[in-house]
Amino acid sequence: MSIDPNSATPLYIQIKDRLQEQIEAGAFEAGERLPSERELAQMYSVSRMTARQALQLLQQTGLVLTRVGKGTYVNPKIHQDLQALTSFTQEMVSRGLVPSSRVLLAELQPAHHEVAVNLGIDPGDEVVVLQRIRCANEKPIALETAHLAHARFPGILNDHDFARVSLYQVLQGTYGVRLSWASQVIAARMPTPFERRALEMPSGTPVLSLARVSYDSNDRPVEYVRSCYHGERYELRTTLR
Repeated sequence: MSIDPNSATPLYIQIKDRLQEQIEAGAFEAGERLPSERELAQMYSVSRMTARQALQLLQQTGLVLTRVGKGTYVNPKIHQDLQALTSFTQEMVSRGLVPSSRVLLAELQPAHHEVAVNLGIDPGDEVVVLQRIRCANEKPIALETAHLAHARFPGILNDHDFARVSLYQVLQGTYGVRLSWASQVIAARMPTPFERRALEMPSGTPVLSLARVSYDSNDRPVEYVRSCYHGERYELRTTLR
């Protein structure tokens, strides 16, 4: 796509607009490297300074990330809309991504105080603990640890492979429990060494930490989940009116 040197619109803005159009049209995939300053300068017959200004302006839109010494890449972040209660699987499928999970832990444990309070049960009651690495197109996105009262969902770990099936689908299809709403707390923090390894994160990269209690239509707590999301691959979005 060409630019117009006679236009009143500065050349670097024209280049930025062309690149943005290509990204939004799918010409560059998430995580793909864009042409370098030198390559853009040659493509559009402009100076490297003009090409650099175009990339810097494009970065401000959030569509790309610049990695020092490595180039500029299409931002691979996945956006979650905070206005809807959906499962990770639903979120990924709705964005044309392939969800998958790696189960790290699936066992019964006595509920400690924090879990018991959030699930409305007594400390020491048996809970299902399901810890998974959640992936999109085989890239780790989140480390998620879900807790459910075992008395309400007996046998759930024996009958289902949660590396392959959605927990929310099992809750609804097998136990007749549909999640209606949730209360969620979000914070940014640095990951633990275990979280960084699990999410394959470079050092110095923060995570989004989420704690959520999901409820059924009778306002009864169903699930207490703690998650941390890869800070370079995921972001939360909401609309305020």
